[in-house]
Order: sequence, then structure tokens, then C-alpha cells
Amino acid sequence: MKSLEIFFDPKSIAIIGASDTPKFGSPTTKYLLNSNFKTYPVHLYKDEILGHKAYKNIKDIPDEIDLAIIMVNNDNVLGAVEDCVEKKVNGIIIESAGFAETKIEKYVKIQNQIESIAKESGIRIIGPNCVGVTNFKNKFTSTEVNFNEEEITEGYVSIIAQSGVLGNVFIDWGSDEKIGFSKSITMGNKVDVDEVDLLEYLENDPDTKVITLYLEGVKRGNKFNEILKNMTKPILIVKNGKSNIGSKAIQSHTGSIAGNDLIYDAIFKQNGSIFRVNDFYEMFNIAKIFSMQPLPTGKNIAIITGSGSLGILACDQIMKNGLNLAQFEEKTHIEMREVAPNWVSLKNPVDLGPSQFITLEPSLKAIFKDKNVNSILFIFTVPKNPLINFGYSIKRPLKLIQKYSTTYEKPLVIACFGSRWVFDYVIERAINYNIPVVSSIKDSITAFKMMYEFKKYIEKKE
Repeated sequence: MKSLEIFFDPKSIAIIGASDTPKFGSPTTKYLLNSNFKTYPVHLYKDEILGHKAYKNIKDIPDEIDLAIIMVNNDNVLGAVEDCVEKKVNGIIIESAGFAETKIEKYVKIQNQIESIAKESGIRIIGPNCVGVTNFKNKFTSTEVNFNEEEITEGYVSIIAQSGVLGNVFIDWGSDEKIGFSKSITMGNKVDVDEVDLLEYLENDPDTKVITLYLEGVKRGNKFNEILKNMTKPILIVKNGKSNIGSKAIQSHTGSIAGNDLIYDAIFKQNGSIFRVNDFYEMFNIAKIFSMQPLPTGKNIAIITGSGSLGILACDQIMKNGLNLAQFEEKTHIEMREVAPNWVSLKNPVDLGPSQFITLEPSLKAIFKDKNVNSILFIFTVPKNPLINFGYSIKRPLKLIQKYSTTYEKPLVIACFGSRWVFDYVIERAINYNIPVVSSIKDSITAFKMMYEFKKYIEKKE
């Protein structure tokens, strides 16, 4: 069985159905032909595409081809796959849709034939009905991501998605949120490569620290359960199809059978590296925190806030998640009292209010040092005008947070409240110090809980 590495670092690429006109496949064609990846366009009726010689058939290309990307009409896909087998390519991504998900007998049969070809030839196939893969490290992509035109944050979060479009949408959203991605894979109808193969690959990928998985259904249930038991990286899962309506909708989306949700839930709960989340925003917020911060050694959380009401909301979430509000050591109170006005409450949650302009930095140090504190939530509530008019710089506090978090091995998350301008102001500076910024107190506290549970699981496994 060939390695999946061919999908992430191909030495040569053929685009079957390459296009230089605005339609499906043209952004991928344009990007790859102008990249450092050796790429050959294949088009039945064109001799040249975007200044590059085009070939009528993949078999006409004089060089060996590592990866073929198929973007032709569904009626022509089977022939293209057969040509790829003759060419002895190592991998195929079929982005064309219109197969088993249509429930039309002709196209169900074609998909079954492609599945048989994959088994007989040993060629690895992703798809059909997907948008392929993206490697954020070497900037290879078969999707519409354009590294030349978009500012995309590189990091350690990898995505496995059964839905193609969602994979792309959340890369766009994640870029604005400064989520650092490593790899993104959309599986589509899964004639060959599936979540089992990809989980195994990402488990051994040094550039992946956290795995996010959107799942509609599983074909290899026993293998899926087996690979989950062996995972040593956190996996955040959104599993759709909880309701009967959702289960039926899945069949027309990727042709999958959703299965009994209670069974999936039981599988997830018995594997300590698996965390089921409710939606994509929660999944990526938590993944960002997981990938950027150390794991907490306990359940005690400290809250620093400029708003008492938001601090109370955070307390509610702490209790709801079975965590503890940290009880500060006496010396922590003494150190903070030396710099704080007498009206500032130094109990946890610490409501600094307007005094945070002068009290935040010494308070951070005292709280990070406190042996009763395992995690810190910093609720940022400074509005736009003070940030502009007072020239308040958050660079120094951010630098100290990075230093203390590394020194004391304690995670800190910034939950930022205010306008989009304020959020962007904070996140664009925090990313330079590897500090996660989200807009949800709930997701921040949930992340602390999951990180603590994951740490206990890994320690027990060792």
C-alpha cells in the first residue's frame, strides 16, 4: 500500500481537466502552474493553458507523474482513472462530483468500479466529490486556497473533513482567527482513503499537534475504533446526523450512512484522546488553544478580567465543566495589593477594571507563580477609544504572558470582548507571542477541561 505522503508532497502533478477560464478547477490550475511544483495541464481540446503546454491525455506526458488531480465531468472520470492506472501514477484526487451521492444507478456503479480499481491497482485515491488536500508547510494545494494572494497562518492544527466546501470555508475563517493550520484533507465519498488512513497518517506527522475531524459516517467501524484507541494526539470531532432528518440529509450529501449516533457517542467517550464538540466554531477555538498552549496539570483556574459580570459568567462555566476556581496563596494577594488600588477586588476572579493599565503586568506574574493556579483566563474588555486615545500598548503584557506561560508551564487564553476592530487589534499582536485569542468564554473553559483530561489520559497511557 502506497504512502499517503504523495498527497502532501508530490514530486510531479497532472491536472486532468485543467482550465484557464473562470470555472471549477481554474483557481487550482492557475495556482499550481505558477508554483514551484512540477505541474502538467491535461485538456482534450487545448494545446496550451496559461502559457504551459497542455497534453491531450495523461499518458502523453513524458515524465513520471506522482499525483493526478481529476476535475472532469462525472461521465469522463472512470476513463481518466483508467488512464492514470496505465500511467502508473501513485495517487489520484477526484474532485468531480455526481456519483453515489446522487443515488443514480449509473453513477453508483461508476463509483464502485473506481473503488475496485483502487483495490486492484494499489493506487491511493481521495474522493470523489471532494476538494482534495492542502499542506500549509510546503504550500501544496489541490483546493482553491491561494498562498500567493492570501495571508494564511501556518501552525499545527490539521483538518479531516468529509465535506469539501466546509474544509475551504473554515480555512478562510480560520485565517482571520489566526488559527495555525498544518494540513487539510477533504475525503468526499471515500472510495479508498478514509478517516482511518488519515488519522494514522496524522498521528505520525510531526507537523500535526491537534486533529479536527468532521464526520458524517464510517465504513470501517472496527478499524476506526481500533485507530482511535492508539491515538496520542487530541482529536476534536463534529459528528453530524444526530437526528433522523440529519441522517437522511447525509446520504444525499456524500452518500454515507450516518449510523446510530449513540454508538458513535459511546466510541468517542471510551477513547481518552477523543473530544466530541457541538459545532465548528467550538472545534476550531479549542483546537487553537490546544495547539498553542501547554497542558494544565490540574483543574484550578484563575480569572483576570476588566468586567465583573463577565468574570461571573466565567465562574458559571468553570462550575458547569467540573473545574475549580483557584484559591490564591496569601503571597499572591500581597503582591497584587502592593500595586492595586484599594477598590480593586483581588479575590478570584480578579476584577482589575480600569486599573489594569497599571496593575495587569504585576498581577500576571503573581498569578502565574501561584502554586494553586493551573490555568488562566484573561478576559480582555478594553474598548477601541482607550486603545487609540491613551496609546495603550498590549505588546509588553503579551510578551510577559508568553514568558510566564513557558516558565511555569501553565496555559493562558485571552477571551476578547468588543468590536471586530478590538478583536483584530488584540489577535494580530497576540499571534506574535503564540497566545490564543477567542471571543468565547465557554470555549476557553471547555478547552481547559479537555486539555486537563487529555493530559491525564496521556500520563496513564505512558
